[in-house]
Amino acid sequence: MNDTVFDEVSVLWAEHLGLTFPDDLKWLEVDGEPVGLLDSDMAGCVSSYLGGALDAEKRVILGDCSRVLQKLLPKLRRGEGRRYAERLARMADLILSDSPPQLSET
Repeated sequence: MNDTVFDEVSVLWAEHLGLTFPDDLKWLEVDGEPVGLLDSDMAGCVSSYLGGALDAEKRVILGDCSRVLQKLLPKLRRGEGRRYAERLARMADLILSDSPPQLSET
């Protein structure tokens, strides 16, 4: 685990935990999935990473979240919701770069 990445994710997560879910993201969906559910999925993945246990299933979920966030960001205007989504996307990208897929043993 890269200490610099871990530290940045820790700071971003602490900031994120102090926020309320932005009004401009409520009721918003991407590919039929509510953004609020994406936020919950991200919370589980980030918490697992910070706890030192990002398993393969959570890594897949995190990759899915990252792809959805990349679709969402261009649709958001400047403001609270965009900053919120950008923070989530940054955490996803950092964690994915720091936790490469594990090779299966054959």
